[in-house]
Amino acid sequence: MFFIAGISQKREDLDYYEPIMCSCCIKYGRYEAYMEYSVFSLFFIPLFRFNKKYYARTTCCNSLYLITNKEKGLMMERGQGHNVFLKDKDLKLIYKGICENTCPNCGSQVSEEHKYCPNCGNKL
Repeated sequence: MFFIAGISQKREDLDYYEPIMCSCCIKYGRYEAYMEYSVFSLFFIPLFRFNKKYYARTTCCNSLYLITNKEKGLMMERGQGHNVFLKDKDLKLIYKGICENTCPNCGSQVSEEHKYCPNCGNKL
């Protein structure tokens, strides 16, 4: 007799949309939330989830945040996202998105009339 078991990574989009003024690119956008987790399966039947992490991504510049408040993440997962409002203390910046007024090479702020970055000289 043999067993077929395995652990796999899954991602699930959550029904959560919050309009914001982005702190990275200073534009209007919104948070879209999703959850990543691991699943233990036996004979290709998922038995339980573990190692859940909740993330929020901005639509304006694609910055990615880890949601550190697990209670708010659970509320989003249960479909109660309309009662959740994310604050700066609930988020940890993982990836700062590329903004229109930012140099993609060094990340410094540039104005729209520049063709080259005044900090590193890279073509914009």
